[in-house]
Amino acid sequence: MEFGVCLPSAGHKATVENILRVAGWAEALGFHSLWVTDHVVLPERVESWYPYRANGRWDYPPDTKWLDPLLTLMRAGVTAPSLKLGTTVLVAPLRNPILLAKQVATLDFLSGGRVILGVGAGWMEEEFDLIGASFADRGSRVVEMVGLMRALWSGASLDFHGKYWQVEDCMMYPRPVHGTVPIYWGGHSDAAIRRAARVGEGWHPTQIPWDDLRQGIDKLHAYCEQYGRDPKSVPIIVRPYDKYPVTPEMIEENAALGVVHWIIDPIIKDPDLNVLHDAMLSVAEIAKLTPRTL
Repeated sequence: MEFGVCLPSAGHKATVENILRVAGWAEALGFHSLWVTDHVVLPERVESWYPYRANGRWDYPPDTKWLDPLLTLMRAGVTAPSLKLGTTVLVAPLRNPILLAKQVATLDFLSGGRVILGVGAGWMEEEFDLIGASFADRGSRVVEMVGLMRALWSGASLDFHGKYWQVEDCMMYPRPVHGTVPIYWGGHSDAAIRRAARVGEGWHPTQIPWDDLRQGIDKLHAYCEQYGRDPKSVPIIVRPYDKYPVTPEMIEENAALGVVHWIIDPIIKDPDLNVLHDAMLSVAEIAKLTPRTL
């Protein structure tokens, strides 16, 4: 089991000093990865159902700082040269897939092949409206986006003809260091789990209770079999937030279900970064992480 930590890239704690401090802690304590969340622009009024609150209400004001995920990872990755760099998750349909493919490939190239791309279809319709992106067909668009990005990363001359994008007679370099970037599908809806089973390197559920995770994994395995994939070939990265704690027993139970990576979070509204530091120290001890000499 590998362990990662979300950087304080949102809210009052989103400062250069705090991001580099957490990256340094993670490097020294023996963590395996750094992660960032994603929002581009926050509406002043949100009526969309927020899937990570019991009441479905988004509760962050529009002036909440939310740093760009790829730029944040680039900066933090210099401070933590041993750690993987992941998005949890990047709302891909808000972006142009060709530009996004270039940005992700560049981050991977400059960081020595450390990127894990967590992607999702998104839930906040108002954010899509502000950017001018279609919300209704975001699921089918994001699947096509991923196919186009993988084609761009292949190094071959492109001849891509999809429903939304027609791209031919071009190439994109540099390629990702390992030839491609692993893509983990976020979200825990039926559609999201189906996408992970059909076209993902793995599934990356966030902020869901333990029972929901187990049910989601059962569904993931069923879809893998439906699509002719070995369920064991689709690993899982979890980010439980406050839904269940890191304990030796939970590490064993998660591993038995196919979880390969566990991410812990800072609480966005908690002003004290030491709370996260204490949590990281506890996880490092429970998981028996090997400290690194800086």
